[in-house]
Amino acid sequence: MSRDAEAKNLRLYDRRTIERNIKKGLITRKDYEKFLKALDDAKDKGVIGEDEPDLDDDADDEVTDATDDSPPSGLNSH
Repeated sequence: MSRDAEAKNLRLYDRRTIERNIKKGLITRKDYEKFLKALDDAKDKGVIGEDEPDLDDDADDEVTDATDDSPPSGLNSH
């Protein structure tokens, strides 16, 4: 199968368009289920639990006063 034909074939099974392709009769639900079973397991490529990067930096440590009723700086109070 050529590279272009393979790419076109894979687009039929794209999860964003699969329902439309099944309704059009381009593929069957059975073909789709067979395709999903043939996919490699990618669980080792994901990040879960403690391994997730800590995105909380010190920028959030700044405390703001929620009771301050003064207008934001740069705005006129006319």
